[in-house]
Amino acid sequence: MAALELAAFPHPWTRAQLASELAHASSLALVAHDADGALAGHVLFRRMLDEAELLRLAVVRQRQRRGLATALVARGLDELRTAGCVTAFLEVRADNHPAIELYERSGWQTAGRRARYYPDGVDAVLYRRTLART
Repeated sequence: MAALELAAFPHPWTRAQLASELAHASSLALVAHDADGALAGHVLFRRMLDEAELLRLAVVRQRQRRGLATALVARGLDELRTAGCVTAFLEVRADNHPAIELYERSGWQTAGRRARYYPDGVDAVLYRRTLART
């Protein structure tokens, strides 16, 4: 996961940060592997009572734009819904247009903005999604 973080993010989480998050009982991590067993993607959520936050989502470059990120998020939201969550949140870099398109296409709604949130001064766009049963 740490290697994928390095390839996917301008400010990747370290191995120690990932290990710390994964050690929390309220964390939900899902991974996808290619046929050869190599890591293809991961999603990491943190649950808080009846809410959840999508913390990290990464897919290897060769598998991007093929539905893997959408599938990882959908599966995670299904598991969180089953665990009693009713709302999910995330923040995304305002300049990460592919991620913004994915979230908006998947039913996430804009909930706010944090100015100059990231270390390089880029804003964060906040999204919210209701996890209603269908």
